[in-house]
Amino acid sequence: MVNTCVAKGCENKQKTYSNTMFHRFPKSVEQRRLWLAALGIPPTTPEMKINQYRVCEEHFKREDYEEKMQYALKKKVLRLKKTAVPSVFDTEAERSASSMPGDLGDVQEEVEESIHLFVDLPQSTPQKSRTSDFKAPLPSHSTATRKKSLSVLAPSWTQQLDTASLPMVTAVCSPRRGLTFAEPQDTSQAEMDISASSAFDISMTSEPAAEPADTSFVPLSTPSSSTTGSSTNLSDQAGGWRERKWIVNESKLIELFQRCPSCGAPLCNLNRHKKIVGSQITIKCECDNGHTGEWQSCPDTRGMPENNLLASAATLFTGATYTDIADWAGLLNLQLPHNTTYNNIQSSYLIPTIEETYKKQENAIRARLICQTLDGEDLHICGDGRSDSPGHSAKYTTYSFMDDTTKQIVLFDLIQVTQAKSSVAMEPMGFKKGLDKLLNDGIAVKVVTTDRHPSIRKMMREDYPDVIHQFDPWHVTKGIKKKLVVAANRSTCKDLAPWIRSVTNHMWWSCSSCKGDTKELQRRWTSILHHIRGVHRWEEDGTEYRCFHDDLSADEQRMKKWLKHGSPAYTALYEVVMDTRLLKDLNHMTLFKHTGQLEVFHNSLLKYCPKRLHFPYPSMQARTMLAVMDHNENHDKPRQQATTVAGLKRYNIVYQKQSKQWIQKPVYTKTTQRFRDEIMEGVIQRRLDPSVKYKDPSSHVQVPQLAANIGVLKPSKEDIREGHTSRFRAKDQRT
Repeated sequence: MVNTCVAKGCENKQKTYSNTMFHRFPKSVEQRRLWLAALGIPPTTPEMKINQYRVCEEHFKREDYEEKMQYALKKKVLRLKKTAVPSVFDTEAERSASSMPGDLGDVQEEVEESIHLFVDLPQSTPQKSRTSDFKAPLPSHSTATRKKSLSVLAPSWTQQLDTASLPMVTAVCSPRRGLTFAEPQDTSQAEMDISASSAFDISMTSEPAAEPADTSFVPLSTPSSSTTGSSTNLSDQAGGWRERKWIVNESKLIELFQRCPSCGAPLCNLNRHKKIVGSQITIKCECDNGHTGEWQSCPDTRGMPENNLLASAATLFTGATYTDIADWAGLLNLQLPHNTTYNNIQSSYLIPTIEETYKKQENAIRARLICQTLDGEDLHICGDGRSDSPGHSAKYTTYSFMDDTTKQIVLFDLIQVTQAKSSVAMEPMGFKKGLDKLLNDGIAVKVVTTDRHPSIRKMMREDYPDVIHQFDPWHVTKGIKKKLVVAANRSTCKDLAPWIRSVTNHMWWSCSSCKGDTKELQRRWTSILHHIRGVHRWEEDGTEYRCFHDDLSADEQRMKKWLKHGSPAYTALYEVVMDTRLLKDLNHMTLFKHTGQLEVFHNSLLKYCPKRLHFPYPSMQARTMLAVMDHNENHDKPRQQATTVAGLKRYNIVYQKQSKQWIQKPVYTKTTQRFRDEIMEGVIQRRLDPSVKYKDPSSHVQVPQLAANIGVLKPSKEDIREGHTSRFRAKDQRT
């Protein structure tokens, strides 16, 4: 973020290529008030916002700087003096903003006069004793002095203030404001009685600056209340949803409400009223002098505590579940919204916002594919299904299609088992629905890559004869590896184990180097039967062939553990390589299309939709949309491999149990989730929309009406209870 000079009318910006110096506001409370007065900034501005302000060097005099030796640079540099105050304002806007009664010297004198009246007052927070007096503008005994101190605090709006006839100030609690106090009804008495019983708590309003030589005393930060208002882009404000948050103990929070901030009167438990709504706590105070106020730990977003909304959104958008977060918070006794509140927020605000954001991305991708078709370019896609549980007991199957060029997820379909005849039939149904959507939109799909699912093979052969169907070599190699591992576990075929990895790599090499020629692919694949016997030149149909690797030396040829022709290990390998179905499927592997990136997406899908957990259909669909947006954000361009501080590429060494070998895997840079910011912003905007009704079914995402299960209708609990017979109860009756 580029900082701009806070002085009104000044347009200087803090940039790396600029030599203009910018200064932060001083930490000293007294000096900070002088800066605020000089720049015309209200003293009630939150400290968090003041810490972000910068003032450029053009508003200081030359004598405000001093030269100091910088030994690291071996030269002298200019440093702003601790007593310096902005005093140079060239433009009319700057001069009018800094206009105030008298000069800064008068302001300092007024501050000193107002503070001497309260030096001996007791403080609620013990402070270290000191001989020097600190300065802070506080209310005084007389009307004149009170008026004088108010002019110091707020010079820009107290010029016409008449303290003899002060109007009643009503406590206002706006959705995004902090603590606001109301003056008592009786305003005829202009003087404030400061006595020992109602001493003003100096530590609640101002803190003295720590002495340079005193390292044991660290003053507390000046407390400030949030005064951020609502805006179109709430995340850009200091009080928006992005602002930092802390875990605060309740006892430490109550310490801030020991005295009335208006008059300093002590507050007891009877004067404080606490109200807890999920993660929000509201404290209402009323002192014996009639001052009232209300403080909230977080602002409200159209009547709903904002942190309740954000906590629910952060739980879903990060792929977590309410059960896990509530279990963690329960151990800390951290207050969170109830499970029912979370479910209502999820249905009314979170899931609709996720769907809206996802539809924008999906429509943009689909529009690009349509333009690609109009330009005469064909689309190559790959698809694969992912069930929510292994075996034949799955309830959901997510079938996804990926663009083979950009590696983006084009679309997905969530199929529930009640829509199909069985769990096995869900994957072909999802494949057909997704492919029909693309073709109906006018997208020219030329090549589709899938696994060797029998139903999908038949469907492609009969319903889509014009689309080229390719098989994924990874799935084929996976099946070959399983067969070889089973054969190598037999006692007579142990010599086959060291060759398993070489055989699977040979399949990848054969598919990638055949150049679309089916016969060449089959010849290269079957050549492994010659190489594994140590034969690197052979003749087939009158033509001599040789291995593509370099010639081996005599020692290398002798040291290799070649398989003998006719041995059990060679026979087992021959049966796998020359399998009739495998040789037939090689016709669908000539283009070397694989679904490796789609498997990466399925891996990230586990973060949002774990297989060991069950989710309702709307939640399952929304979580899949989050996984798609996460994948598309990080795979629109290849991820870079992570490097060490020295610039070397990082790897992880992994031991494989099947091959019993150590292999290295590259470590990539961390993924980003910038799409979450847009969704979080959309959630708040949806809450601010008065047309969206909380807990109203009309505000929920409309999902298809699906049967609960594929069996018979579910009976009532009473019928099941009456028909239930316990063997333990029957034994007791016989006894």
